[in-house]
Amino acid sequence: MHRGVTEEAGTITDDTAAVAICGRPDVQDALARGDWSTVLRAFLDSGLSQTAIAARTGLSQSQVSRLAGGQSKTPGIKTVKALCDGLAVPRRLAGLLDDASQEDDTNRRQFLGGSLGVLAAVSAPHSDIGDEQLLMATSLSYRQLEQRTPARALARPVTAHLSLAGDLTRRAEGKQRARLSAAVAEIAGLAAWLHADLAEPAQTRHYYKMSIAAAQQAQHPLLAIYMQGSFGQYATTAGDPIHGLRLLRDATARLPHSAPSTARAWLAALEGIALGYLGDREALKVLGDAQRHADTGSSNDPVWPWVFQFDSSKIASYRAIAAARLGLTKIAADAFSQTDGSVRSPKQAALVTVEQARAVATERHFEQACAMAVAAYDIGAAYESERVRQAVRDFRASLGTQAPGRITAELDDRLHSAYTIRAT
Repeated sequence: MHRGVTEEAGTITDDTAAVAICGRPDVQDALARGDWSTVLRAFLDSGLSQTAIAARTGLSQSQVSRLAGGQSKTPGIKTVKALCDGLAVPRRLAGLLDDASQEDDTNRRQFLGGSLGVLAAVSAPHSDIGDEQLLMATSLSYRQLEQRTPARALARPVTAHLSLAGDLTRRAEGKQRARLSAAVAEIAGLAAWLHADLAEPAQTRHYYKMSIAAAQQAQHPLLAIYMQGSFGQYATTAGDPIHGLRLLRDATARLPHSAPSTARAWLAALEGIALGYLGDREALKVLGDAQRHADTGSSNDPVWPWVFQFDSSKIASYRAIAAARLGLTKIAADAFSQTDGSVRSPKQAALVTVEQARAVATERHFEQACAMAVAAYDIGAAYESERVRQAVRDFRASLGTQAPGRITAELDDRLHSAYTIRAT
């Protein structure tokens, strides 16, 4: 049997103590909110020392001390997993899946830590679940559905969810209003993402602006910067790299000195993409800066609101895209070879495939490039992603008449299907 506590100062030596601790409403509520200071104090009060917790979880004693004392408020996903597994805390109470093989570390940390746990805690007697957490729980469901559901099917319910969140926020006051504003920022960001996938620029810009304004109202500068960076990335890939670059540089200039290295690495990588779209070779230097920022990170754990690991593989994918846009095919090919598995969403993977096809076509390997574009288009069609399909159209337009018709025939047929009238 897994032992969540050890025999120390009269502590029960099996999982009984952990079950009792995790059954307390205050601990369940703390787990739902990601408040590991309260959770760890409960274990310490049961007689378990910081040293014993460190030994059971694989964390350092100093890390346990910072978490218990509240100095470290946002442990990364790996740390949360280690705490749950080492202390026999049911993973679902902390916003994780019980089946570790089904976990997806790319999900937004705010939802993982503050939403799935709500579903477990909401039925507990005397639990006091805030409106913002309930909103987040629904938002998480939409986030997960987005991975395998056409954006058009989700746009309307997400917009209605955003309307509800906005109404609740306008009625709230003080700290509750700030917390609800953070929820609005997250939901508006999701709405923007969906409309970007539908290739609806006016709506996308509207929701990104809403998400940034809500994050500012929440008085959360890093969340506002994250949303503005996402807006800048969208502007770049939507054909406005000049404006994307301006948004990204403004966001970088407003980063506080205490901002995590991940934030600086991510913004630098996005700036590199924008420069690549503009044909500026300064992109590679900026991407080198992104790598250095990533290397200075003190931990591999994600840092909210950057919940993904921004490692060398991630940066390689950005370098590959920038190099492809610059026509630097060898650099692009080397970088693409380092990105295997770094993109999980089928639609995101398809967009990267189109960029890779662009680099391959530059080397005049048109047959291979067109085959890649066809595969990307099929994914876009399966998920009804207009953004993916438009990326393939842009790629085909870039070929012009360079490639023989026999090579582009299959791709041209795929693209022409959008203009085919089918009998009803």
